[in-house]
Amino acid sequence: MEKIKKACGVFVALSAATTAYVPVSAQQASKPNVLMIVVDDWGANDLSFAGSKFYETQNIDQLSEQSTTFSQAYVAYPRSVPSRYSLITGRHCARPQQGAKGDDRKVDAQSYCIAEPFKAAGYSTFIIGKWHLSDEVTNPEDKGFDVNIGAGHAGATGTYFAPFNKKGVSDPDRLIYGMDDAVPGEYLTDYMVRKTVDYIKADRKNPFFAICSFYAVHTPLEAKPDLIKKYEQKKIKLGLGVDNLMPEEAGFRKTQQDHPVYAAMIESVDQGVGRMVDALKATGQYDNTIIVIISDHGGLSNRGQNTRELATTNAPLKAGKGHLYEGGLRVPLLVHLPKQKQPVRKDECVVSYDLLPTLTDLCELSNPKTAQLDGISFKPILFNKPQENLKHRDLYWHKVSERPNSTGDYVSTVVRSGNYKLIDFYTQGRIELYDLKNDPGETHNLKNEKPELAEQLVKKINSWRQEYNVYMPHNEKMKSLKTEKKRNKNKRAKIETD
Repeated sequence: MEKIKKACGVFVALSAATTAYVPVSAQQASKPNVLMIVVDDWGANDLSFAGSKFYETQNIDQLSEQSTTFSQAYVAYPRSVPSRYSLITGRHCARPQQGAKGDDRKVDAQSYCIAEPFKAAGYSTFIIGKWHLSDEVTNPEDKGFDVNIGAGHAGATGTYFAPFNKKGVSDPDRLIYGMDDAVPGEYLTDYMVRKTVDYIKADRKNPFFAICSFYAVHTPLEAKPDLIKKYEQKKIKLGLGVDNLMPEEAGFRKTQQDHPVYAAMIESVDQGVGRMVDALKATGQYDNTIIVIISDHGGLSNRGQNTRELATTNAPLKAGKGHLYEGGLRVPLLVHLPKQKQPVRKDECVVSYDLLPTLTDLCELSNPKTAQLDGISFKPILFNKPQENLKHRDLYWHKVSERPNSTGDYVSTVVRSGNYKLIDFYTQGRIELYDLKNDPGETHNLKNEKPELAEQLVKKINSWRQEYNVYMPHNEKMKSLKTEKKRNKNKRAKIETD
C-alpha cells in the first residue's frame, strides 16, 4: 500500500507542476480529446431520459441530445473488478490470468491498457478515482497515465465526506491515497469533478485522454443533506410508499426507485457531468472532444437472506449487480462525438470491452495489440453505417463466483445469440432460455418450448468455454471429490492388504 500512496502523491504533485502549456486553442486542429466518465453501480434505467420518474439527470439528458445512446449496451461482468478489467484492457475477463482466483482480475505488467496507445500518440493522460485493479505492484501510472489522482487498490470509499479514509479503518479496499488535499467535509464526487475540471482547463499543447471514475453511486449511500431533503419530499409527492421486496433467485429484489440518498448521489454525479461539459465549452474544447459515459455494471437491486440496504431497481430488467440477468449486465452508455449536435439512438449490442478499440479507431491511433483484443470497434455504428461483424456476433458471459447470501446470485454461463439468451446454471443443472426481443424482463423460460434451440446454444457455450479456457469451479470441485474418493479407496485397499 505504501507504493500506491507514494505513487499517487508523486503524480498529484506532477499534475500541478506541468500545467503551463501552450494555449488550448492551439490543439483545435489536432486529434480529438477523450473524456471517459465511469459511474459505479449505476443501473441502465437510473436516468430520467431512460424513463425514471424519481431520479433527475438533466445535464446527462441534455448531453444525450447531442450524443449516441445505446439501449443494449453491456458490460463484461456484473461486478466491479472483472468488469473494469475488461473496460480498461479490451479483453474478456473470462480469459484466465496467472495468479487470479475466482472472479478476481488485476492489471499487471503484462496487461495492455486503454491509456497506452493514447500516450504513445502524444496525448496527455489523466485518471482520477476508482481503479480497483492494482496488483500491489502495477499502478495506473505504469500503464500510460501521466497523472493519477487517487486511483489505486480501493474499491469503495470509507465515507463520501473528506477526509475520505475513516479513522480506524484498515481494510485496504476502503483506503484511498492521493486525495488528502480535499477540503474538510468536501463531498467526494465534487472533489473529483473539481480536479477533473482543473485538468480540462489547464493549457496544454497536446490533446488529452482523461478518465473520471466515480466511486458514486456505490455504497456507502451518503449524499449532501440538501439533495437528500429534496428527494425525501419528492418521494412523498409521488406517493411512493413501503417498498415490498419480491423473491428472486437466492433472495429478494427491490421493486421501486425510491431511495432519497441514492437519488441525491445520482444528481451529484449529474451536476458533475454538467460542470465538466461547461468546462469543455468554456475552453473551446467541446467540439473537439469525445465524451463517453458508462457504468461498470447494473444497479444494486438484489440481496440474499441478509438485510443489506438496496439502492435501486433495474425494472423492467431482471435482477441487478452480481447477476447475469439483463439487470446486472445492461448499463447506460452515451458517446458524444466532436461537433455532434443531434441525438442518435441505437439498438445494436455493444460491450464495454469494445470501447478501447472504438476510441483508438475514432482518434485514428495505431493499436499494436488489436489482435489480442476481444473488443470490436463500433465506429461505423456511430456514423450510422451498417456493421455486420457486430450484428452477427454472439456474446458470452461467465461467472465463477457466487454470493447467494450477499446479492442473491449463483454461478452461471450465458450466451446471447441474436435475440435469444441462454443461461446455464452449471452447478445446478438448470437451463433458462429467453427471447429478449419480446421478453427483455426474462420472465418466460422457453427451454421446454424450444429444446432444439436450447441444445444448440448449450453447444455454443461449451465450445466457447473450451476456446477461452475458462475456469470452471464446479469441475475443480468434481476433480477434488474424485481425487478424495480415489485416495479413500486406496486407503481401504491398503488396510485390507495389511
